[in-house]
Amino acid sequence: MISQFTINLNKGEDIAEREARWRRRREIITLTVLIIAVLIATIINIGQYRIVEGIITTKQTIIRDIDRQLDSLEKTGKNISKQDVLALAKLEKERVLWTKKLLGLGSELPEEMALTYLEFKNNIFLIRFITTIKSNEKEFDKVKEMIDKLRASPMFFRDFREMRLKEQHRADVDEQTVLSFSVLCKLERGAVKGRRGRGRSSRASGSYRG
Repeated sequence: MISQFTINLNKGEDIAEREARWRRRREIITLTVLIIAVLIATIINIGQYRIVEGIITTKQTIIRDIDRQLDSLEKTGKNISKQDVLALAKLEKERVLWTKKLLGLGSELPEEMALTYLEFKNNIFLIRFITTIKSNEKEFDKVKEMIDKLRASPMFFRDFREMRLKEQHRADVDEQTVLSFSVLCKLERGAVKGRRGRGRSSRASGSYRG
């Protein structure tokens, strides 16, 4: 009786092909995540630039209006009372300069951290951040460091009476730990809101650095 045996000499080659195929898939996934991250960073940069540009344009319009009014007063020879001068000085002291605040926020933002959301409503300024975090770093220390920087910034913290952490979340994305958190900033009661600051919000998904 003759017995036949079949030997697959390509078994080792099939395993190597599968491993190579999985490596290619991992490379494609990693490249896709990097491309998405770059697109998100680009979108946030464009969005934040438009916000700052709009605020600057509004301030320039206000300055031009004041210049025209001053020219008109000089031509008509109208006298300005002491009460008007004091009221104008009080308004200038209490008004919120959002352009400087956004520039101050951008200057304190670390390179590995990004803004994802900005909202001002009912005298409360909400800021959401996202950042990478190393294995030897603590979440609370990362958040506290950013809040302390903003509190120590005269350009940003002026007009705010309180700043506190609202929430924070930690997640692992593609072997990288990501921390997202939001901070609430409350304005002083006497501060005057800017034209563009009333109930305005801005969504973003990347970084902004002034």
